[in-house]
Amino acid sequence: MAHPPENHVGTTEKYQVQAVQVMQPTWEDSKNSVEVLETSLYTFREVQISLARYKGKIIPPTTLRRWIVQMGIEPDEFGCYSQEDLTVLARLTFWLKRGKTVQSFAQIIQKELPPHGN
Repeated sequence: MAHPPENHVGTTEKYQVQAVQVMQPTWEDSKNSVEVLETSLYTFREVQISLARYKGKIIPPTTLRRWIVQMGIEPDEFGCYSQEDLTVLARLTFWLKRGKTVQSFAQIIQKELPPHGN
């Protein structure tokens, strides 16, 4: 008879449950680690992944690029998108799930945005 793995806790009818060991970093570990600061800038791929949470699947790159163009969204000089851009695209995703169009959403967004130059 095979023995369960060392960290095996138990088995239910359909699922095997395992314990997970959480390691706390020591001061020695942390002095050599790199801290990643939270930013509000997102790469194209990060936008894709974020929108997948709302859509339920990854949006194809060509589709997402078309949406970005139709919404008049432009990346910054580093090719990144802002939190506001991501919010607009997430709202668009919900809008499309209701069976609406990108064009009708773009009209609504244009009404919300302040005129240029203000």
